[in-house]
Amino acid sequence: MKSFVLLMFAPAFFGCALTPNVNTRKPGQPWNYYGDLVNVYRDQTRGAKVELIWLDQVQFERVDQRDFQKRVQNYLRQVYRKIGIVSVRSQYFVDPYELKKLAADKGARLVVGCWFAAREKGAKSRMLEYWYQLLDKPVAPAERAVSPTPALVPAAPLPPLAPTGPYSPYGPNAPYGPSGLRQPGSY
Repeated sequence: MKSFVLLMFAPAFFGCALTPNVNTRKPGQPWNYYGDLVNVYRDQTRGAKVELIWLDQVQFERVDQRDFQKRVQNYLRQVYRKIGIVSVRSQYFVDPYELKKLAADKGARLVVGCWFAAREKGAKSRMLEYWYQLLDKPVAPAERAVSPTPALVPAAPLPPLAPTGPYSPYGPNAPYGPSGLRQPGSY
């Protein structure tokens, strides 16, 4: 009977692979699976450290082929920096959501992407070309929410507070005292 119970619980302990979680993931450490995109990703950070980015912080913008370079240059003028680029020619769809996951792992907050029909002579299937530029805007350090204020010092010392009466629940100013609605013994 004991061996039967152990056989029931053994797959639960040994069948699960340990995967990274939010607490153990480091910047640059792979978190998501995005197929062969890592092989076509070209890093443009020049070795600079990148910040850990959550997937919901990554924005995606699709543009036309003729506007792609103009849009990237426009973002570079707005203090964005290039993190990397993915350029793929494939007959299969390269999902922008997979690129967002790659961008989050690489530290990019913005992905500018476009795809269009590739002009190939003699191709048996329809080929598409995908361009994805990964960009990041450095975040300014947060300013202090509360500005320091000088301590308030009164111009003249305050007189000490005079006691108002006994501090028991049955004193003259208490709810059960002479001015209260109920007095002890009167139920």
